[in-house]
Amino acid sequence: MKKITFFLITLSVLGVVGLQGCAKEKPTAQIEVKKAVYTCPMHHQIRKDQPGECPICGMTLVPLDNIEETPSVATPALKSNKPAEKKIKYWASPMNPAQHSAKPMKDDMGMDYVPVYEETATEDLKNPAGVQGLVPIHLSPYKEQLIDVKYATVEKASITRLIHTSGRFAGGEGDFAALAGDFAAQRPLKTSGRYVVAEVYALDIPFVKTGQKAYVSSLSGSGNRIPGRVALVYPYDETQSRVTRVRINLTQAAPPDLFANVDIEASTEPRLAIPPSAVMDTGSQKYVFVATAPGAFSPRAITLGFQGDDLDEVTSGLKAGEKVVQGANFLIDADSKIKAAFSEAK
Repeated sequence: MKKITFFLITLSVLGVVGLQGCAKEKPTAQIEVKKAVYTCPMHHQIRKDQPGECPICGMTLVPLDNIEETPSVATPALKSNKPAEKKIKYWASPMNPAQHSAKPMKDDMGMDYVPVYEETATEDLKNPAGVQGLVPIHLSPYKEQLIDVKYATVEKASITRLIHTSGRFAGGEGDFAALAGDFAAQRPLKTSGRYVVAEVYALDIPFVKTGQKAYVSSLSGSGNRIPGRVALVYPYDETQSRVTRVRINLTQAAPPDLFANVDIEASTEPRLAIPPSAVMDTGSQKYVFVATAPGAFSPRAITLGFQGDDLDEVTSGLKAGEKVVQGANFLIDADSKIKAAFSEAK
């Protein structure tokens, strides 16, 4: 009887120890399976698990980054490198951001409301540029390529503007009155040694210097353009019309005419400059979009000086080496204004 009792006690102890050992075993997580997902370059709402064509536009589907599936057992949460999903604050009409909704819906025109995220409203308030009605925006590399964003580097360069004006032929064998008399008498004009006296308005005269290139042609438009050089800026002007006269020496024989069309290549010394296509002008302010980081664009107010044909002088707002948007800036401007309107409506 004692042996039977000892045997039962031993079995009970072994059973308890076995149960405790089983309880200490940790569940193993299932192996994470990476699944390839394909989407359309034009329609990102399309998602397929195998290659193919987009059912909307017929374009070939391209793979997205692999997606890690969540472990199915209760294990400690693993840290993910993926950014946290943005939380939608409300939905708003794309045509009137002041119209809000707590859920997706359509406006009176049948357009879908767009989501406004909490992060967007916070970032939109940070506008270091101080440009009214604009906020910084971010674009993905895909969107940059889609709208064909182009950049220009802010750097020092000589700025040239072609000044169009008119003038009179003068000089030669005899003075201008003699030439006028020959013209009135229908005698052949003596063209040797002639030059042109051009009239330059006060707005352009600060940029006209001796030695600059000039081109002269007949007022009627016939004949070739004759090259020349600015030889003298006369030290007086016609006070009422604010016109200063400039003498242009010709390198070729002048045509037998009295009046001429004149083009002067007015240029400056190297100055900080950007292309005119990069400048957005509302009438009351001028600004550009500066690339502050890959895909990040910030509006910045600037002031311009001498405006040339291919470059504009920047007197404030930019530094040498910065990059500004000169292509697709109207689309970026529209996106910036829409986001600013959403933040103000909030």
